[in-house]
Amino acid sequence: MQSTTINSDYSANTTFNETPNYTQHTDKSQLSSLTKDESLYLNKKRKSWKFINPKNVFIFRDQPIGIFNHLLHIVSFLICSLMFISYLYLPLNNELIIDVGTYRDITPFERLVRTLLVGLVLFNLNTLKKKLKAYPVKRYWFAMASNSLFKTVILTLYYLLFLLLCAAFIGATQGANLFSAIELFGQSAQYEVFLIINAIILISIIWHSFSFCRKELKQ
Repeated sequence: MQSTTINSDYSANTTFNETPNYTQHTDKSQLSSLTKDESLYLNKKRKSWKFINPKNVFIFRDQPIGIFNHLLHIVSFLICSLMFISYLYLPLNNELIIDVGTYRDITPFERLVRTLLVGLVLFNLNTLKKKLKAYPVKRYWFAMASNSLFKTVILTLYYLLFLLLCAAFIGATQGANLFSAIELFGQSAQYEVFLIINAIILISIIWHSFSFCRKELKQ
């Protein structure tokens, strides 16, 4: 009877003493400090002007945004908004008919895509506004909105340049100039397929550019 009591006490003491001490086995790699070059790089990124980089705006969201940068973000947002709306709604494809006037040669599908693109931008901006209600950051909305919209404009310009180069190459192989090649392609049967692919690419550009508007600010 006595031996049973001694064994139970011994097992209890053994279990208590064998409890691992996690504080003594901390991974030393997690305690390594930044090098001088890494610190300089981070400080440079933190203090840099952010215009086409929504990722850096998100990473350094707790860094205060100065008045001057805030004004630049507002101006950038307005200019990019004007460029985006002009690209979608400027009457570049108006045609003139004698004794009738001008009309816009736009299909219902193109109208739907343009409305969808504008709605997608507004959706992301509204999502950003909701995120800021849960975790307010001063002057963050214009900073992220202008950077995201600026990135959308730049990527769209790259995409348009790529299309122009493709049209110029195809026109050169057929002995036609750039404008003739574009006009012939617009009248071909492949144009409807191009409209679908073009819509998918533009939607992907906007969704990618505004991806940090949908991220949670409090992490």
